[in-house]
Amino acid sequence: MNRLKLGIFGSNLDGGFTATTAPERHRLDWPTVKRVAGLAEQAGFEIQVPLARWKGLGGVTDYCGTNYEGLSWATGVGAVTERAQIFATVHVPVIHPIVAAKQMVTADHVSGGRFGLNLVCGWFPPEFAMFGSPMMDHDSRYRYAAEWLDIVKLLWTRDEPFDFEGDFFRIEKGESNPKPLGKPHPPIMQAGQSGTGARFAAKYADMAFQSVSEGEPMEDIRRRFADLRKLGREEFGRSFEIWLAAWVICRPTEAEANRFRDYVLEEQGDLAVLDAMPPNLVPRGDDPASRLARQKVLGGFGGVHLVGTPAQIVDRLAEFSAAGADGVVLTFVNYEEGLATWMRDVAPLMVQAGLRSV
Repeated sequence: MNRLKLGIFGSNLDGGFTATTAPERHRLDWPTVKRVAGLAEQAGFEIQVPLARWKGLGGVTDYCGTNYEGLSWATGVGAVTERAQIFATVHVPVIHPIVAAKQMVTADHVSGGRFGLNLVCGWFPPEFAMFGSPMMDHDSRYRYAAEWLDIVKLLWTRDEPFDFEGDFFRIEKGESNPKPLGKPHPPIMQAGQSGTGARFAAKYADMAFQSVSEGEPMEDIRRRFADLRKLGREEFGRSFEIWLAAWVICRPTEAEANRFRDYVLEEQGDLAVLDAMPPNLVPRGDDPASRLARQKVLGGFGGVHLVGTPAQIVDRLAEFSAAGADGVVLTFVNYEEGLATWMRDVAPLMVQAGLRSV
């Protein structure tokens, strides 16, 4: 058992999680997706997760706009891998739970029982407008998601038809076969950060994503993680893993890593993407903190920045592990180059640090 689990995130996006015009960026086609999936398996990563996006975030690159849909991606990747848990990220407001339950079981069977659900409620109003439905208020989105997931679980586990009457759904003699291979059902991942979102994750998730602010004291991170686990344990009688997302640039020296980051995000950065972001996410000042906040949107979309030498990256991961993180999903400017560098330069140090067995 690895002390710190690993995964890749966002290889279904053209450009991945990097808003840049740099020619080195990840380019989307199916042969590339298969190669990346194979490299992640070779590296021993436990999970692979796509992003769900129906409308791009703007800029020259239409950041995140060109992508493979998550359930289709998960089915395909599940067919060309053997060990990793393959997740689909699913926007619950835009797909009926009966349809989704059947699609997810199909992906689960294709992969031999390795499917996982990353459930998201949506946050980008233009996507809801494109579907012709207004975006519900924050708490209502989570109440909707709870009903949606309750129905999916019933479809996955009930042998007899069932009726369901809720605030958002009415199901008459609901049923779905075959059932998932993974028992009692595929693992569920969720990334709620607000008070309502955290309660949802504590009640339903097997893997809870948490964000980390740059410069946030490690003791504060440790306390937040402990509080979330306590919420799950005391109010819902549940335990779950805590995961982070990180954007990685690994180079032999810190100076080289910083230069490449600045080249990708500033010299070649798709800065017009920032205009589509809410002001609270993208401060406009010239101070170092504002610059870093902008870089974190363009690189990793808010994930932790692991920019430095192999040793620096491993030291940072060891800190997160000590604070209570069970796993980290990684994104790279170029996934193939990034994974090759990881296996060659970072993985051996992870073993030496006691974070990984291989």
